[in-house]
Amino acid sequence: MRLEATGQESGSKTAAKARLIAGLTAGFIFAVCWWFLSNGSAESWLIGAPALATAVWARLRLREDSELRLSLVGLAKFLPLFVWESFRGGVDVVRRTLTHPLRVNPGFVNYRTRLETPAARTFFTSCVGLLPGTLAADLKDDLLEIHSLDLSADLGTELRRLEAAVARLVSQPGRGL
Repeated sequence: MRLEATGQESGSKTAAKARLIAGLTAGFIFAVCWWFLSNGSAESWLIGAPALATAVWARLRLREDSELRLSLVGLAKFLPLFVWESFRGGVDVVRRTLTHPLRVNPGFVNYRTRLETPAARTFFTSCVGLLPGTLAADLKDDLLEIHSLDLSADLGTELRRLEAAVARLVSQPGRGL
């Protein structure tokens, strides 16, 4: 007697197979990276094997819960922004520390993000520190509290530009972006 799988069982087998393939692919990529980082040293696998297992587990776990879907076009546009803002932030810190008296007007600013998913908002929050003189202090739902070294700066424009880049990166239009 032959038994046919139901749609639900077939779907769970497909999902399990996809997770296995994703785990093996991530494991292979992480192993190759470790091999290059350790210059092919066999002894390094004493640390590398547990690190690799942890990285694969984290990758699968985060992938399962993540709402982020990265866009290659968005990534291509985000990387130059990341490099430029990192440079601008570094120059800003040097400029502020080398001028006397210090040019600061610190305080907190609230910004309501238009990104829709918690994962996209969290990623955006992590990127806010790229902007010169800023640091994300708190995120509650869609309201982000930011510490700024200069309250007279046009932070709103900078935040909207960064938020739009993050929205493109994570393939999420957001409300009004």
